[in-house]
Amino acid sequence: MKKDVFIKTWLFILVLILISLSIWGIFYIEKVDAKISVLGIVAVIVAAFTSVMTVNLNNKKTREREYELHLLKEKQKVCEHFYNAFFEIFKNVKNSRNGLTKKTLDEMSLFKKGLMNWGSEELIKNYIEYEDNIDLNKGDTYAILNNANTFLKEMRKELGFKDSKKLKLMTVLLTAEARVELRQ
Repeated sequence: MKKDVFIKTWLFILVLILISLSIWGIFYIEKVDAKISVLGIVAVIVAAFTSVMTVNLNNKKTREREYELHLLKEKQKVCEHFYNAFFEIFKNVKNSRNGLTKKTLDEMSLFKKGLMNWGSEELIKNYIEYEDNIDLNKGDTYAILNNANTFLKEMRKELGFKDSKKLKLMTVLLTAEARVELRQ
């Protein structure tokens, strides 16, 4: 914040100096050669200032893009932990085994840690709602899959994807028969 105020103050002072020089050069100097020299100095200062500001703005934009890329990579790592746990649970349930193994619990623990560090407030709220809905809808496979679909779409939105409301991500995991059965 202080840096921003300093830059704006410096910019204001520089503009005042350049305007003053221009007015002085146009109205108060009699010789044409001297007027050209003063206006030339003003033009050189403006050109130098413009190139310095262009470089600074480009560097600032580059740093912002690098930060956004770093943030996206961290969010991808967090989401990967959820996907690892989610697919492991899905595979275990499909093979009639207990879905919660040590591996899935470890992955979910890593996901929750990462979610607290890198997830947006909206994604954290959606996860808590997703987890609450799992407990509320035990035994209702369709409701659980719909809740999972909603949460997966929210995670994809956090990663920058824009999915339509028609997209059903959970159908990727299901067999053709299971998709037909769920629609009925």
